Amino acid sequence: MSLDRILDPLAARLGQRLGPGTRVDDVLPSTVGDLPCVVLTLDEGEQALMGVGRAARGTRQGALELTVRVDLADPVLDLGDGETLDLLSADRRTLTLPHGPVVRADGTEQPPFEAGDVTADDGAPFTVVSGEPVGRSVRVDPAAGALQFGVALVATGTLVATYHVGRWDVTTTRVQGLLTVRTIAARGPQARSTTRRVAEALDAPDPGVRLTPVSWGAVTPGTIGDDDDVHEQQIGFGIDAEVEEPVLTSGGGVITTVHVTGTLPAPGSPNGGADGDPFEPFDVTRGVTT
Repeated sequence: MSLDRILDPLAARLGQRLGPGTRVDDVLPSTVGDLPCVVLTLDEGEQALMGVGRAARGTRQGALELTVRVDLADPVLDLGDGETLDLLSADRRTLTLPHGPVVRADGTEQPPFEAGDVTADDGAPFTVVSGEPVGRSVRVDPAAGALQFGVALVATGTLVATYHVGRWDVTTTRVQGLLTVRTIAARGPQARSTTRRVAEALDAPDPGVRLTPVSWGAVTPGTIGDDDDVHEQQIGFGIDAEVEEPVLTSGGGVITTVHVTGTLPAPGSPNGGADGDPFEPFDVTRGVTT
């Protein structure tokens, strides 16, 4: 997992709390016009999957946005082991989405679907309709996880489709490290006051991120290019973050992994194992033999 999965959302939340006028990201300023700014860096990161003995697993429901690119000259899904699945029907008007069935952007399943729920573009966008598609329009079949087009798709180029699935697995990765926060501003009291606003903002509860103050540096002179009319202050935090990543082992389409749980029957059990001891859960993955 890349550490930007932690840093970018944290920068976005901090920027919202500070309000307009203060840039927050991981880019050092190149001109005084970039000031004031807050620059974040993350060092000494250590990663570990949550749980003991296997990857942590959870199931989420809602609306996870996905984007698929379909080569219209070869519209197939590679299943591995030399197997493929045709995504386009013979008349090239029905596209099976790899992760269907699909939901609307708000997580509901009922039609009508609109442009914010699904998009399809082969160089120009198709119009999403609820009725019979005609011309350059497309209708969603949510249960089948398919797009029905009003015209046959051409045999060259790429179709880009964006849609939402309503159920997916996740893994959770825990990362610990050192977060450095640099406040850079024009010479004067702005760096000092901005640093205190940053510290107050980072002290607020943050889902999945725990920060422990570990250092507070002095305001010092700095430079941007040839301009030395700059002040800078640096503070540090120990960071302990948990990041969820979607795992699309299945999505109503091609199943690649099945998660198995259960119990072993007790000797002489009349209940088919219902009163036995649970065994360690495991995954059965398509194409993998042991």
